[in-house]
Amino acid sequence: MLVMNASGRMINPYELNTVDFEPRIIAQTLSRTCRFWGQTSEFYSVAQHCLIMEELFEDLDLKKWALGHEVFEGLTGMDVPSPIKHSPAMNEYRNAENKALEMFAEIYSLSKPMPDEIKIADKRLMVTEALRFMNSVNYDWTQIAQPYNLSIIGKPLSMKEAEIAFITRWYELFD
Repeated sequence: MLVMNASGRMINPYELNTVDFEPRIIAQTLSRTCRFWGQTSEFYSVAQHCLIMEELFEDLDLKKWALGHEVFEGLTGMDVPSPIKHSPAMNEYRNAENKALEMFAEIYSLSKPMPDEIKIADKRLMVTEALRFMNSVNYDWTQIAQPYNLSIIGKPLSMKEAEIAFITRWYELFD
């Protein structure tokens, strides 16, 4: 399966190569991908989610993991909701995502596997974002995890603002 990314390269999301991990493509894609399958009250990008995650940590390895933890979404343009992602029908997708995260760690000499601190912070931030951007009338998001203070989200960034902020931070951390 081959798809074309924004640079014009053909990539196979299920068989990625090191050269597929282009920071500018990842930044562009994540800045244009809306959290929660686009069901938010206003546009809020996966790139901004990653930027907020990165600010939660002081350790450099954790900061890098936080900024890059959605790298597969940055390569595929898909932010699949957890209930769908964890269904048996998505086994191949989850395997491809896990391989991409392993490659990301390998490319950037990060600890493997993804640290639990990242997974916990990601869940907490998801709940915080849901309380800010999703309809919570019929669902108690806090049953998933303890939210952070809503103020950590700040103003939603435009696609261009998120892209610039993400790629700037990427080069600060990874170069």
